[in-house]
Amino acid sequence: MKQLIKKILNENLNIIYEIDLQGTFKDVSFKQLSIDEAREYLERVISNCEKKPAEREKLAANKPYIHGKAIPKSEGGEIDMDAFIQKITSMPNEILSINSKMAKSADDNSFTVNIGIPALRGLVYDLDAGVFYIVNTCPGAGACALFCYARQGSYVMFPAVFVNQTRILNLLLNFPERFEKLLFRELESVALKNPNMSIKMRWNDAGDFFSEEYFNIAFRITKKLKADGYNVTSYAYSKMANVANLEDDDFIVNVSGDINVKQSKQIKDIESKKTQVTVPKDLFDDLLLKDKRQYVVNEKGKVIFKNGQDGIDALKKRISLKYDVPVETLLTYDEMMKTPKGEKNQYNVVIMPRGDGDIAAQRMDVKTSFLLIH
Repeated sequence: MKQLIKKILNENLNIIYEIDLQGTFKDVSFKQLSIDEAREYLERVISNCEKKPAEREKLAANKPYIHGKAIPKSEGGEIDMDAFIQKITSMPNEILSINSKMAKSADDNSFTVNIGIPALRGLVYDLDAGVFYIVNTCPGAGACALFCYARQGSYVMFPAVFVNQTRILNLLLNFPERFEKLLFRELESVALKNPNMSIKMRWNDAGDFFSEEYFNIAFRITKKLKADGYNVTSYAYSKMANVANLEDDDFIVNVSGDINVKQSKQIKDIESKKTQVTVPKDLFDDLLLKDKRQYVVNEKGKVIFKNGQDGIDALKKRISLKYDVPVETLLTYDEMMKTPKGEKNQYNVVIMPRGDGDIAAQRMDVKTSFLLIH
């Protein structure tokens, strides 16, 4: 059966195998699974999926998210492992996407595209070795692993999201050269179709640069596009020290505040870095208008403060006190959008739990983006 899978995938140019975990990706943290171990985990996923939401087992941070409806079954009702392998090792439909936050980041002169891989842990299959790997895609993660956005909402609601992110990860690890060429061509196509627009490429709206080679690919793609005359700039949120230490105008890095100690100690002059901080609900929840525990939004999808501008000012004061930033440097996202670009690290921006885009992460005059948890 294994040879049949190889034949089918080769014929469709979808073969993914020979993961180089001793060379190109020697820095990747992974756990090997046999076919039987993988089957057992998939059975747990299906069983969990069939339970009522309140009764479902919570997914541990060290386990890969798998959508139950993406697991094929045979006519007898058992898991079809061959079909599952083929599903996750086929070529992704597209590598680039535009999520809802990226869509809010568009204006008349620019728009943002993004790439996502599985958050925290991803599942990869080595067809040549006949084993699965659970890959740590966020080795710099700290407390954020407890509330990871990319393991909630639309990231986990739809099987197609799981499938495409997993295919991207498999493509990257098994065929890094092909991954680089395909992603370059996708970005080049976007730039060619929008010659008068500035293209912002966000790396990893889920996951992180879990390998130095992955980051090198991202950096090479960015530089080659710039060298070819395309108006493309890359940016990322990252918890990896080698990425955070980069100083390059074409590749803007936001150091995530939930970075673990091991990585943070390796960052040079961390206080000067552009950063992102997640703000807990107890700092703002009482200031926002809610209905049945949900935040009320206006016609533009923006959250509404109970006391209008007074509520906004109160929030700024709270953030100023908690994070020791000058209150006069704090802008809301809407205020930032009306403010001309200033000097490097001049402003700090508050990102509301609903309705705001991602442009603060793209601007070098923004020191810290304070993301209100949602």
